[in-house]
Amino acid sequence: MKILRFKQKDGTPLYGIKDKDKIIPIKGLPYVEHIEFLNEQTIPYASSILIAPCVPTKIIALAINFPGATGHTKDMSEPLVFLKASNCIASCNDKVRIAFSSETWGESELGVVIKKKAKNIKPINVKDYILGYIPVNDVSCENVDDRDHHLARSKSADGYLPIGPWIDTDYDYNNKVIEAYHNDSLIRQGMINDMFWKPEKILPWLSSWMTLYPGDIISTGAPVRTRDRLYLKDGDIFTVKIEGLPELSTFFYEKKI
Repeated sequence: MKILRFKQKDGTPLYGIKDKDKIIPIKGLPYVEHIEFLNEQTIPYASSILIAPCVPTKIIALAINFPGATGHTKDMSEPLVFLKASNCIASCNDKVRIAFSSETWGESELGVVIKKKAKNIKPINVKDYILGYIPVNDVSCENVDDRDHHLARSKSADGYLPIGPWIDTDYDYNNKVIEAYHNDSLIRQGMINDMFWKPEKILPWLSSWMTLYPGDIISTGAPVRTRDRLYLKDGDIFTVKIEGLPELSTFFYEKKI
């Protein structure tokens, strides 16, 4: 299934299932074993206004999770993680403001959406706790004078995590390519299979010390750069391309539109 959220005519959000060129509204939240449809009415996908497909209590992101990443050593026995605040969520349709004068860039990542409350997950049961997968853009800015040691400012400005457009519950990331494009330039590329910490290892470890809740997102890290880093400027478009998932393109601007 492809789970999404959209605005109704009165502006209130509603979950739905994308079925080819239409949306089928569902009752309540999608974090249940058996989804119920709201009614027989469908909505044309082309005319719908999509919003972020989930509302996480938190976003947990991984760094240095691909071969060749700066800072990786053979002695790393656990993943390097950090938090992003929920205010940084942006939809596939949102324009994102570059919040600071600091150098800012995007990163293409595969997001894992949690299906149900999770604590001390056993590796054999990991799939039971995953609702699905989404494209994620982990927007970051330069650490100012090394004072932002917990990365709150660098990682959690409004809109600094575009996601979507939908959650794919049937996605298989094996042997899939992940790329990032800054305007038309390919800047990151890798194979998802090459991650050091795949979801099957990340979820048991995280849930051993942190309770995960429905809708929480785990952003699994970006592949290495294919060229020197490019920084986002006014009018730039950053695109996350993950084989088998929809593209996620985000327009960035430097001042209020």
